[in-house]
Amino acid sequence: MALPSHFMTSVLSKPGDTGANLFGFNVTLTNTNNMPGSNTQGLTMARIDIAGGGLVPPHAHPRASEVTLVLTGTLLVGFVDTSYRLFTQQLRVGDSFVFPRGMSHFLYNLDQKEPALTISGLNSQNPGSQISALSNFATKPAILDDILKKSYRISGQDVERIRKNLGG
Repeated sequence: MALPSHFMTSVLSKPGDTGANLFGFNVTLTNTNNMPGSNTQGLTMARIDIAGGGLVPPHAHPRASEVTLVLTGTLLVGFVDTSYRLFTQQLRVGDSFVFPRGMSHFLYNLDQKEPALTISGLNSQNPGSQISALSNFATKPAILDDILKKSYRISGQDVERIRKNLGG
């Protein structure tokens, strides 16, 4: 039986730990566990906490477009289209930006000291997320070194160093 409490959540009210990964960001998502009433609605909300100088690195959502609203801080955001054209914008408090479905995009906190906070809406219950650097250098099992060396025109030592730095 559905209850009014199934259609609300407070999960986005709590700051995320931006020190828990290499890049200085944390994403908190609504989902059917913390808001059961969202099931089958085709929507997800995200709280994105970004440390001073932190980065949500280039990533893509294969099943969703995303619109983000800056609540605190100043961000540089952008996405790359299928013609490799970069669309970028500096955002301040109150500004919004749309990232089209499947396009590689990023959010970078321009302030090196103060954190930034955004709220994003995604038009999928399960948007998925794939960070580009991790999907190439931190896979299990590892992508063959020759493939990475040829793709990025780097040496085997570079591949090893990048994997080590990314925890792969």
